[in-house]
Amino acid sequence: MIKLDKDEKILLEIRKHWFILLTETFFLLFLAAIPFVLFTGVSLTHVLRFITVEGSGTSIFVALSCIWLLFVWLTFFVIWTDYYLDILIITSKKVIDIEQKGLFYRDVSTFRLDKIQDITVKVSGLIPTMLHFGNLYIQTASEEQSFAAIGIPHPDRIKWQIQDAQNNEVDALREMWMKGR
Repeated sequence: MIKLDKDEKILLEIRKHWFILLTETFFLLFLAAIPFVLFTGVSLTHVLRFITVEGSGTSIFVALSCIWLLFVWLTFFVIWTDYYLDILIITSKKVIDIEQKGLFYRDVSTFRLDKIQDITVKVSGLIPTMLHFGNLYIQTASEEQSFAAIGIPHPDRIKWQIQDAQNNEVDALREMWMKGR
C-alpha cells in the first residue's frame, strides 16, 4: 500500500506497454506446442524407448506433457505478475517506481518532483514508433543518478505531464516559502 500525504493525489499510474508482455510471452507459445508436435510428428516408440516404466507409452507421454505445460504456465504467470506489478505512479508531489523482480522481491523508489533535473524520452525502432512506446529517463539530484522506466506507452505525453506536475509543485513550494518570509 502506498502512503500519500493528505493533500497529495495520484495523477498517473503507468504500466509497461502491452507489446512488452507480448514479446516476453511469445516464446512460451512455442514451448507449449512442443508436446503436441512430438505427439503428432514423432513415433512414440522412438521417444519412449529409453523409458522403462510399465504402462502404455501414451499415458507416460501425456503425463510428461502435462508437467511440461504446467511449467510453461507457471513461467507465464511469473512473467505476467512481473508485468502487472511493475508500475510507475506520478502523484502531485512525487514519483513512485515499483519494480517487481520475480515473485518475492520488489524494489520501490521514490523521489520528489522538485528534485527532478532532467527528463529524457527515447523511442527507438519501427515497432515502438508505430505503437507509441519507449523509455523514459529521469535525472534527479540524488546519489542514484538516473531513473529509467522502460517500455512505457506514450513516454512523450508522460514527460509533459510530469513536467506540468513538477511546475505546479515548485510553484506551490515557492508560494509557501514566500508566505513564511
